Amino acid sequence: MWLVRVCAVLAGALPLVAVAQPERESPVRAEARVDAIFARATLVHAGLGLSLRTGYNIRAHFDGAAGYAVKDGATEPSARADATLRLLLDPFGENPSGLSIGGGLTLLHDGFDDTRALGMIVVGLEGAPRARVVWAVEVGLGGGARIGVVLRQRARRYR
Repeated sequence: MWLVRVCAVLAGALPLVAVAQPERESPVRAEARVDAIFARATLVHAGLGLSLRTGYNIRAHFDGAAGYAVKDGATEPSARADATLRLLLDPFGENPSGLSIGGGLTLLHDGFDDTRALGMIVVGLEGAPRARVVWAVEVGLGGGARIGVVLRQRARRYR
């Protein structure tokens, strides 16, 4: 009989335990970006991607983008795919803006030359979040000098 009472008490407490558990957020976030790359040709791309929180201060990004390339007055379609790891210097968002540094690989087709795989480095500045979205500006080297503006979904507790 005492076993039935203990089970009944535990069964009654299960909803309280479920409510007390913190909601687990997905480590995957979507992002949208616009970039310009200045090299042998000038490229302008718009793209979408995913950001994966792999630790408190490390983010892995996988982006695809397409647009056009201009070289000597001629315009050609262009595309790229990026895989980047970023180190966040303020992962918990204790300051209104946060710096990040990173690097990775880019697979770039500029419409004039063959598709090529290149290394890249980036430095980014993320702004204060607005309605679970955060903006960022990134500059770097990879297939040329690059600058980009990014909108990312933001987690509740992390950058």
